[in-house]
Amino acid sequence: MRNWGVSRNVAALLLIFTLLLAGCTAMPQIAIPMPEAPAAPVAEAPTAEPMEEPMAEEATGEVDLVAAVDAYLSAIPDGFNAVGLDALKEQMDVTDVYLVDVRTAGEYAEGHIEGAVNIPLRSLAQHLDQIPTDMPVIVYCASGHRAGMATSVLRTLGYDNVRTFAAGWRGWIAAEEPVSTDAAEAGSFEVVADPGLIAAADDFVSNIPDGFYTVGTVEKLETMMEATDIFLIDVREEGEVAETGMIPGAVNFPIRTLAQHADEIPTDMPVVVYCKSGFRAALAAGALHMMGFQNVQAFPPSMNGWLEAEAPAAVEPPVEAGEAEADSVIAAVDAYLQSIPDGFMILGLDAFKEQRDVTDVYVIDVREVGEYEAGHIEGAVNIPIRTLAQSLSAIPSDMPVVVYCASGHRAGMATSALRSLGYANVRPFAAGWRGWTAAEEPVSMDAVEAGSFDVPAIDEALLASVDGFLSNIPDGFYAIGSVEALEQMMDATDIFLIDVREESEVAETGKIPGAVNIPIRTLAQSVDQIPTDMPVVVYCKSGFRAALAAGALQSMGFANVRSFPPSMNGWLEAGADVEMQ
Repeated sequence: MRNWGVSRNVAALLLIFTLLLAGCTAMPQIAIPMPEAPAAPVAEAPTAEPMEEPMAEEATGEVDLVAAVDAYLSAIPDGFNAVGLDALKEQMDVTDVYLVDVRTAGEYAEGHIEGAVNIPLRSLAQHLDQIPTDMPVIVYCASGHRAGMATSVLRTLGYDNVRTFAAGWRGWIAAEEPVSTDAAEAGSFEVVADPGLIAAADDFVSNIPDGFYTVGTVEKLETMMEATDIFLIDVREEGEVAETGMIPGAVNFPIRTLAQHADEIPTDMPVVVYCKSGFRAALAAGALHMMGFQNVQAFPPSMNGWLEAEAPAAVEPPVEAGEAEADSVIAAVDAYLQSIPDGFMILGLDAFKEQRDVTDVYVIDVREVGEYEAGHIEGAVNIPIRTLAQSLSAIPSDMPVVVYCASGHRAGMATSALRSLGYANVRPFAAGWRGWTAAEEPVSMDAVEAGSFDVPAIDEALLASVDGFLSNIPDGFYAIGSVEALEQMMDATDIFLIDVREESEVAETGKIPGAVNIPIRTLAQSVDQIPTDMPVVVYCKSGFRAALAAGALQSMGFANVRSFPPSMNGWLEAGADVEMQ
């Protein structure tokens, strides 16, 4: 790994964070002055700092901070740009990685990951010329909090090559990995970020106080909540909130939608953000500060720490049935489900290849950008599933469309979403990328430009409901991936289990104990039987219909639905108990 510098990306990240903060408040753009000099380095400490006066100035600058932050947040991939220990070591072994330690100079001098350059967080935006844009960049700090904020800043500035080693220095030394005390010289690179964004980023990072905007313990948060009114934001996905509940009084703004809720976030009281384990909270805090919210702190213990402390949790109910299932949405999903043909629209490998040989087929890869770039079916365009409803102009309605993902699960949900919107020309290649490569079919690394097509007339409520589902899909894509995971879930809590196979299939093999049988074509007609106050899990024979069903239910507003991809075949292979009809 080369010992290159990391100053360039700092300014870019700081600028991105300012944009994000402005978008979250829906406030006018703010002219952000550059600081006279960076703040003095301080040791990271999980203590709550006194809140500064809320920002209330009128925006006068030309940089749209909210738009910049929203562009970054809405594109956050699965995994939230975090790199684990094994993945970091593997990446360092196989390629040049530019490693940036954003701790203070004193912390860095006492020991750091070999090859890492030191760009303290507060000086990040002033050293963007030390951060490359054309190679992998990984930032770390002591525990992940400062690195998360740095990542949000840099990504907002356009450094899409930046990821976070969230375990940080503590995780590195706990694993007894090799350390160094030799300073690495930073490289020199061209700065590509917008000057206005850089100024916003620098205004944020150079003024970070002692404590780095953290409320470090459950006790401190409870004390803060008792002493004053605060605005508490849970940035997890709706499905996560439905499963565990949330801290009493919190509102749920999933991190990818944070900038779109800027006008709902106050500037006249403390704002505290949390997630599951703390990392997304750091990203969110950085993003909000980039948008100009000076009153924001993160709660690093987050929901895991709150639950471990046995503090009270208020369950956030999923969307009410009457609200989520507007007549137009139910009718559209029902029309799609009832028309599902024999074979459930699935294309096998041979049929897919034959269709491509005899006619024009528009192939859509709904995996993440990184997955697509690592290899895809030749000719396929990339529309990640979370952006599908926002990219309808890139999807034709008058020629065959085939969607695929890695294993068929995401493609099934995408098919349900598009078919519900009226794209009756869409079919899934259920074997997906794994099936394609297992058959040793040709692959491509060349990106294909999507076409431009007329978007058919679509009911606004339906489109909003489908987009609300797709854009908020969490890490894991609503899947319960193993028999063991489902059994543990069934042991731990009450769930509503739906078998979407035909009655004859259930009669032949039995069903998972406790499941109700609602064949997939009748699912929308049975919404009054499906609860909204407990987890719902759907399964079928092999997993694909379960993905279709999960997509249909989520499109109708059931945010508490997940699928069980192993389905009945996997359940039987594991020798688990069966209930006969």
